[in-house]
Amino acid sequence: MGKYVGHHWGLDSTTNAAGDTVFENQYRIHGNVTADLALGWRIHNIGGFMRDVTPSLKISNLFNNRSISDFAGNQSYGDAPLYWRLAGRSVFFNMTATFP
Repeated sequence: MGKYVGHHWGLDSTTNAAGDTVFENQYRIHGNVTADLALGWRIHNIGGFMRDVTPSLKISNLFNNRSISDFAGNQSYGDAPLYWRLAGRSVFFNMTATFP
């Protein structure tokens, strides 16, 4: 499963000629692609007191894409732009079972 987020612009607050604060599209943020992988298996009768055991594994952001995802504003001192980045790779393991 994959997800594409297209190009957009980060808004920056600036002052226009009249001295009013306005927002402008100042910082271009490029598109990015992330991929997720999910695997699971259902075991219908494992024996004993458990039934329908389902182990599963999910890996989010499979290729560890750390692209810039959004504009976060400017520093209060120096006015340098700040950005949000995509969260790194994460791995989740899940196990469910039915008890009679």
